[in-house]
Amino acid sequence: MLVPRAGRGFESLTDTVQDEPAFQLLAKVADLESDPTGLDTFARYVWQAKQVVRQWLTCLSGHDGPLFVVCEQGDDLALVYAEKIRFVQLKTRDRGSWSVAAMCARGLDAVVRCYQAARKANLHEISAFELWVEGPIADKTDTVDFVKDPTSAAKDVRSKLVASGLTRSWADDFLRRLVIRPDQPTRPHVDAKAMWELSALWPALSHPEVEYLYERLLQVATAAQTGGSGQPATIQAHLAAAWSYVDQDLPGPDEPGGTAIAAIRDQILSRSMLIGLTPPLPGESREQLLARMSAGSTASLMELKMLAAGANRQLIEQVQEMRADMEVERQLLLAGRDTAEADLERLAGRVLSMAEATATKVRLTSVSNPAAASRPAESIAADLLSRPADLAHCDRHPLFDRDERLIFGYLGHLTDLCRFTWRSS
Repeated sequence: MLVPRAGRGFESLTDTVQDEPAFQLLAKVADLESDPTGLDTFARYVWQAKQVVRQWLTCLSGHDGPLFVVCEQGDDLALVYAEKIRFVQLKTRDRGSWSVAAMCARGLDAVVRCYQAARKANLHEISAFELWVEGPIADKTDTVDFVKDPTSAAKDVRSKLVASGLTRSWADDFLRRLVIRPDQPTRPHVDAKAMWELSALWPALSHPEVEYLYERLLQVATAAQTGGSGQPATIQAHLAAAWSYVDQDLPGPDEPGGTAIAAIRDQILSRSMLIGLTPPLPGESREQLLARMSAGSTASLMELKMLAAGANRQLIEQVQEMRADMEVERQLLLAGRDTAEADLERLAGRVLSMAEATATKVRLTSVSNPAAASRPAESIAADLLSRPADLAHCDRHPLFDRDERLIFGYLGHLTDLCRFTWRSS
């Protein structure tokens, strides 16, 4: 008897039965004790590539942004501006927070090596040396003070840096140029963060289009991390198109610096390459978002979702202010009311139902009102705020004294929890 076999035509039933011992052996392999170091190392490497994509996007910042992003040269990432360089070391952490001792053990040692190399090349005076760490820092005073101002490093920290290879007489100069960027997106969340940032920069793109754009940029960034070597054939078309744009930006072999740059050509990501691989940015400026991404800070999910749905800066700041006022009241409720969590969840259901109905109404009227369709966040906000009594009616207990501004701020809080996207689902 013949049975279909995906990708292999038809095989006999006896062939299928003969596979069963192999399944049993495969199960035994799955049960073996194993060192997952390889998988973990790869996950860290991919996280770095995703961070490279996020920083590569800051090349779109115009005169304030970098011109080139260089992978695995000096440090994990080098951002080259017209008159300065930022060397960035990217570090992940499996558990717990980052103490200053943990940074010295993993991260600052690599930053020291980069500084030493830059110093010998006389680049240190135009360079910053940055450590970007996944997740939070410890709340101990020595760590908080060190992250805020590395020049406050205690004697034992300086000794550890010297033990890592830092020339003792250069310690003060190194610490003046050191920057710590904590709270980088975690490995499980970095994709969502990057996708929302792309959506905020190109709000007209559909979700599948954003996914495709992200995948394409990530493929090129990953290739740059390996210097273009060993890439599957499916990526070659992207790389050929991308590096043709790099070549437009770089000097020829007979020009000053041309030979040295040619040696790392395949590790370079440029502004022209990015422009060639991405759609045009919409007319409204995204400079503030790009500036924060460049600085290693991150916008809230609420802000990113509202930007992606066409909200202007004034509306976002208005919602942020309402949310801040609401948060004070929410914390007081949680501290002083036993049923607060259940009551807030019931309020969330009513507020979300009203917001989603409004989003649907905006979508249904989009044929006759294309402006509203292109900026749904502003249309939804205008509709909700024009009905203060309806908003107040959602607060039946009441929790926020039926203050429509606080209830609208609560919707901003729910947005940050990924429960509302400011567009019709």
